[in-house]
Amino acid sequence: MFRRKRWAGLAALTGALAAATGGTAYAASGGWTPVSVPSTGNNVSLLGATARSDTDAWAVGQQFVAAGQPQAPAVAYHWDGTGWSLVPTPSLGEYGALDAVSASSANDAWAVGFTMIGHRDFGTLIEHWNGRAWSAKSVDAITGAAVRLTGVADLGRSDAWAVGEGATGGLAEHWNGTKWSVVPLPDPGFTPATGNAISAVSASDIWLVGSTVTAAATMPEALHYNGSTWMVVPMKQPANATGTINAVTAISAHNAWAVGQAQGAGAPVGGGNLIEHWNGTKWSIKASPTPGADPSLSGVAARSASDVYAVGTNIASINGGPQQAMILRWNGHTWAVDSSGTFAGSLAAAATFHGAAREWAVGSTGQGLVLSHS
Repeated sequence: MFRRKRWAGLAALTGALAAATGGTAYAASGGWTPVSVPSTGNNVSLLGATARSDTDAWAVGQQFVAAGQPQAPAVAYHWDGTGWSLVPTPSLGEYGALDAVSASSANDAWAVGFTMIGHRDFGTLIEHWNGRAWSAKSVDAITGAAVRLTGVADLGRSDAWAVGEGATGGLAEHWNGTKWSVVPLPDPGFTPATGNAISAVSASDIWLVGSTVTAAATMPEALHYNGSTWMVVPMKQPANATGTINAVTAISAHNAWAVGQAQGAGAPVGGGNLIEHWNGTKWSIKASPTPGADPSLSGVAARSASDVYAVGTNIASINGGPQQAMILRWNGHTWAVDSSGTFAGSLAAAATFHGAAREWAVGSTGQGLVLSHS
C-alpha cells in the first residue's frame, strides 16, 4: 500500500541522498525554487503542509535518528513571510511522525500522525497549536497494527476533522471545541488516502478521498460531508486498470480535483498518473501526462480554478533510476508536466490558497525539502 511506501520509502531515500549530498537539496530550475529550512541534525522527511496566508504556513513530518540514539519528536516548520523556522513539538518518548497539518487562524492549527508503541503497534497522534506552542492532545488514543491519522481539516476553534486508518478500517474523528470523537463512515470498506486526503470548501462542503475494497477489486472512492452526514460519491475506475486516489483539493461546490495513480493493462507501462475532476454532479477522469515510470501523485492544491498543481514522485524510466520529484499543472484547459519542478527528490504534499503569492511543495532529499513557486 502507498501508506507503507510513503513511510519506509522516504526513510531509505533520505539516507541515500543525505550521503550523496550532505543533506543539501538539489536545485530546481525555473519557477520552482528550494527554500532553506533549519537543520535538525537528523534526516528529515516532510509529509504534510498547509498555507493559510502569505505570512502563515506550516510543514510537518518526521525525522530519523542514528541507531542507539533517543527518539526525536516529529518536526514542524513555520513560514512567517520571510523564512522558515523550526518550531518545537512535544517529546513523546517514542517514535512519532506528523502526516498532515491544517490551520484556521494564526493561533489555531491541528497536526495529525502516529506514534510507534513498542515494535508492532501504532497509535494515533493529534497535536494542537495555540499560537505559542504545540501540545499533544491525543496520544495513543486508538492503537493497532496499522493505525495512523493521515489527514486533517481545521475549520475553526470548534470544528475540525482528522482522518486515517483505524484498527478495523477507515477512521474519521471530529473536534467540537471540547473533545475528539469517532464518527462512523458510511462505507465499512473505505480507507482514507495517505496524501492530502481531506479538503473543505466550508463546514458543510467537505471531500474525503481514498479507496474501498469490494469482492471484485479495490476501487477509488470519495465521501462527501454536507454539514450533517457523510455520503458515498462514486469515482471513476480507470479502464482495465486499478486506480488509487491519494489526495484532493476542493475549490468550490462545483470544482474539486483528486489525484493518484493507475496500474494494470489499461495504464501506461510502468504505471500512470490518475487525475479526477468533480464538476458539481459527478467525478470524471481527466487526461494527464505520465513522465517516467512508477508514478505516484500524493498532493494537489489550487491557487485558482485555472492554476492547480499536483505533486508526487516517479523514476526516470521503466529501466529504473533514482526517485525524482514530479509536478503537473492545470492551466484551466489541460494538464501538463511542470518541467521547472524536475529534480532529484521526493514530494509528498502541496499547499497554497486562493490568490496566494506562493505555491508550496514539500518532501525530502535528505533534509526537509520545501519548494516555492511564485
